[in-house]
This record gives sequence, C-alpha cells and structure tokens, in this order.
Amino acid sequence: MLTTLSLIASFTLFPLLSPAQQSATILAPDAIVAADGQLLEGYKVVIADGKIIEVAADPRTAGVEVRLHGVLSPGFVDAFAQLGAEIFLTEQSDKVTPGLLAVDGARLDSDAWQELAKHGVTSAHLVPDPTNVLSGSGALIATASEASVAKVTDGQTVQIASLLSSSVSDGRVGPSSLAGALEVLHESVATHGARALGSLPWFFVEDAAGTRSVKTLMGDLNINSAKFILLGDPGEYAGLFTDELVGLPAFGMGELARRAELWRRMSKANISVAFGTRMSNIEYNSLRSSAMAWSRITRDPQAAFESITVNPATMLGRDDIGRIAKGARADLVLWSAHPLDAQARVLATMIAGETVYRADISTNN
Repeated sequence: MLTTLSLIASFTLFPLLSPAQQSATILAPDAIVAADGQLLEGYKVVIADGKIIEVAADPRTAGVEVRLHGVLSPGFVDAFAQLGAEIFLTEQSDKVTPGLLAVDGARLDSDAWQELAKHGVTSAHLVPDPTNVLSGSGALIATASEASVAKVTDGQTVQIASLLSSSVSDGRVGPSSLAGALEVLHESVATHGARALGSLPWFFVEDAAGTRSVKTLMGDLNINSAKFILLGDPGEYAGLFTDELVGLPAFGMGELARRAELWRRMSKANISVAFGTRMSNIEYNSLRSSAMAWSRITRDPQAAFESITVNPATMLGRDDIGRIAKGARADLVLWSAHPLDAQARVLATMIAGETVYRADISTNN
C-alpha cells in the first residue's frame, strides 16, 4: 500500500519562479513520488532552465534551496483530451482528413486549462474527433504558463485513425460500416504508403474485428509502435492486448461498478493503461479519480499512478513529461499528501519551471 504524509499546517509553496531568474533551484519536499508511485523521503529535485537536472538525497548542483512542506509529484498527463478545445475538432467533407491539426481548434485562453492545472494536470494531448477514418494529428498542450494561458509544446503529435462504426458513418461521404472503414484505411495506405499513418499511429477501436484487422495491417507495414484506444465494450476484446499498453477513457459518475471486473481482468493480463478524458463524462478531477479507482480495484497502486503519468507519455513516445527524472521538463505538483490519497489537495503547480498555480492556503488548513 502507498504511504502518505499528513497535512502540515504551515506551508511553503513553490517560489514564484521563472526559468530566467536563477541558474538552479533545489526543491526539498517532505517526499517525492517515484516512478513506481511510492513515496521517497529525503530526496531533493534540482531544476534549472525549465528542466530537472538532478534528483538526489544530496545534490551536487549548487543553487538556492527551497523547503516544501508536502509531497512532490510529476504533473498528470491526459492521454487524449477534449477540454480546452472548440466543440468539434473534425472535418466532415471527406472520409480521410490526415492533414487536420487539432492544435488549430485549441482555445489557449480557455479557463479550462487553468482549472486542469489546479487539479494537477500539466500536459494534455488534444486529439481530433474520431469521425474520419484518418482524423488528423493531435497536439500536446502545457495546461498553463506564467501568463495564465495554455502553451503548445508539440503542434503535431500522432495521426489519429478511427475504426468506430458509429463515428465514421456519414451518408454524404461514407463509410457506413466497419468493413467500409477498413477498406478506406487500406486504400489510404495503398495510395500514400505507411506515411499516411505516420510512425506512431493511434487507433480508436471498439471490437475484436477492427482490432485484428489493424494489427494485421500494422504487421504488413512493419509498424510496431501503433497504439490503441479501447472504446465500446473492451471486455469483449481486451484480451487481444495482453502485455500491451492501451488507452482507456476516464470513468464518469455511475460507470465504475460495471468497469470493475473488466479492470481486474486487464490487470491480471498485464495490460497497462493510459487514461484520457475524451469520449467520457469528464470532470477536472477525472484522471486522478480514475487512477484512484484503478488502484483500489486492482490493488496495484504502481500501475494506477503510471496510468496518468508515465504511460500517457510513453504512448506519445516522450520521456520528458510524466516523471520526476533528470532531463524531464520541470512539470511538478506539490500535494498535501500522496496524490492517490483521497484527502490530498493540490498546493501548487509548476510547468517548465514556472509556478502557474498556488493554492489559497486558508482553504487547505
């Protein structure tokens, strides 16, 4: 079980830093959350130029030390997000729209981004609506900045493809079925080659037939890094992903009971998950709530913590977010206790070395 630290009445929050202010800052919290979700006491995190340059009990790097009363965690990563975007991120004039960029629909001044930062989410992967067989490319967004607006950190991430029959059905341009969607996908690859999918395509799937067909196609193209977002009833086909990493929608209110047994079976099959908020009934705390539920249901807190930190980053092929490690971006959240503790509260949030949120201490005492 995860251990937690009790709330300390007197807080020292992140200093109001920007990367240009000083060469190195040494953050000394009560504990940090390691990659496996466990608390490590006595460790310090050294940041400079917006990045983590050292994590050690006795850092060699010189700098100004700041004592933090609380637990320091990596910021959460939303694997496939929708908050902070225009209502529709889609182009309905064709069956395939690989050139669509989700970043063009991002409202960087939306209040939603700052709310996410207040809930510990520091990166959100905005994706197009899966309404076209090839739907376009996602965008990675830092949820806040010193200027209180979101910031694009990667405007073109992965190509999104959809095998969702209900989503891609369009009487004007088609297709109208899974078979039709698969035909369109094969035609696109035949015409444009593997570049139509990119090096790390993501597929929204909802059944075994679509999953098997895509896996066969990926094998034919020698693409081993394709990722899948499981919709529909994953209980009927999740077994096809034993020992793999997949995306799952964060759960909404009233959905947990029917997902419990599925999550237990997925955990036993060594299926790792990355939670995203698109295609779910979302709240600002959805990622954390889903991870807490995964931990409780599967009794695997490590996998639960990874589902909203390391795993989404891995799905995107990135090692600079979702972790407290040398070389990672300094996206850090100070909590009153372990973030998977139901009583924990966000005290401060830092993105790329900039303090973007500081809680009103009077509300946390």
